[in-house]
Amino acid sequence: MSLFNPYDLTELGATCKLLYTVSQSNSIWIKHCRRVIHLKDIELGEFSNYKKLYTNLLHKYGCLIGLYQTRFGPFGGLTEVVYSNGAIEGHTWDLVPSEDMEAPLKCNILFSLKRSEYHTQNVCLPHMSPHHGAVSIGTKKDTFTLLCFNPKEHAQAVWKDFGYDQEIFDHFQRHGHGLKKYRHPLFRQWGLNYHQQKLICLSHYFDFSMIHERLIFQHPRDIPELMPDGTCPKQLVMPGLFKSSDKVHGEQLLVFRYMKGVELAAFQVTGDGYEQAGQSLFEAYLEFPISYVPERHEFEDLIDSDVEEVQVPISDITSQTFTLPQDCQEDAPSDMCHARYLGYGNLRYPERVSINLIHVMVFDEDTVGVLWIEEESFTICKRVHQTFNQHHL
Repeated sequence: MSLFNPYDLTELGATCKLLYTVSQSNSIWIKHCRRVIHLKDIELGEFSNYKKLYTNLLHKYGCLIGLYQTRFGPFGGLTEVVYSNGAIEGHTWDLVPSEDMEAPLKCNILFSLKRSEYHTQNVCLPHMSPHHGAVSIGTKKDTFTLLCFNPKEHAQAVWKDFGYDQEIFDHFQRHGHGLKKYRHPLFRQWGLNYHQQKLICLSHYFDFSMIHERLIFQHPRDIPELMPDGTCPKQLVMPGLFKSSDKVHGEQLLVFRYMKGVELAAFQVTGDGYEQAGQSLFEAYLEFPISYVPERHEFEDLIDSDVEEVQVPISDITSQTFTLPQDCQEDAPSDMCHARYLGYGNLRYPERVSINLIHVMVFDEDTVGVLWIEEESFTICKRVHQTFNQHHL
């Protein structure tokens, strides 16, 4: 019986009473549930058996489980879809302003797909301000659309949860038409910070269907060079999700990926009024390691530094001392780095796009630094250690 797929198992159970009884076995249907949600112990919640859990919920919505990127205007967000106690839940993971780079992301339940009397029911913000919505799955099952039936209540609940001024929210609800042209003068007029701009822009997108695109992580085998034991050399970092912070860009979520086997690229999961989510923030060229920088130097000394393509294994790059330029105001995470690479970063402003010369340093397996030479700033990137349902290429 366990060799039958769910459709054939149901058809077989319709042939006689004996096979019907056997085909209802929990020991058979729990295997089909496990194939969808990849959990050993599965709580049934309001469902009476595993067949009903599979046929009424997991068969249609189980494919949603995973990590997604949401885009609204230039901004972006991180959404994780999980199974929990008889329901499919969508969790948002948000950056919380903090001086601690290790501070965890803030989690809110965005929606819950649970069983109603006759069908699966979608509830938006079930723990904050419950109201109805709908979820539509893309044809390739790599996207889904969230439609909220009470967008103003949804936006107001999220806004209050982050503790922002109700007066500002009401003003933008009345006068914020055209916010999808995200460089809105009201943002500057009110002096809103990044999170306020993001939430206001997000609140206006609740009037439409919110599209979530699956966020794909690279597999460790995509690292350009692995050690003989299959581990990542100390001169590189494993691809994955990182949190970045500096005085120019603020806090952002980035996905690190290796491109063409010769570049380490950082793509923005979040974004701001000028740099849109999903775009590349910087690329480090692994074929151009920087072997020497004077201990005492300034940003302008790095502009004309001589760098040549080096045809040596990445694992042969030697560690070097690291000091920030004397005219840099930030603090260095370490006085040693395992590798330093030449690269270019992309900065977008209201009037222009700036391609900026950068140095990218690997300090350890979880920490990367970026020196923006022409902008004279330093960005620190720390790996996000929270566990998500990841999808690999």
